Amino acid sequence: MWELYQREFASVPWLIRPQDAPAEDTHSYFTYCIQVGGGKRDALAKFLYQEGIYTTLRYHPLHLNAIYGSKARLPVCERLNDEALSIPLHPGLKDADVEKIISSIKKFPA
Repeated sequence: MWELYQREFASVPWLIRPQDAPAEDTHSYFTYCIQVGGGKRDALAKFLYQEGIYTTLRYHPLHLNAIYGSKARLPVCERLNDEALSIPLHPGLKDADVEKIISSIKKFPA
């Protein structure tokens, strides 16, 4: 599935794909987290939800949690948080589900 997503999304100009693991490393492939710039991440998440596709926002910057009391600004971390969207990637997906995810993302009017 990971390889299929990588291949299919290579032609989507507004979507940044996750990097593949270096050859000497291994990858758990537990999530497929894309980046959607231009303030379009939330619109894509809503669009996919309307298509019946559940996405998640997984990685909230720790420095923004009140418990840490940080006043620091980490603009790159915050931008990546605003652009990140995890799409379905799990063994329970059927081929038709994966095809729907891919086609829905490709037809999103970015």
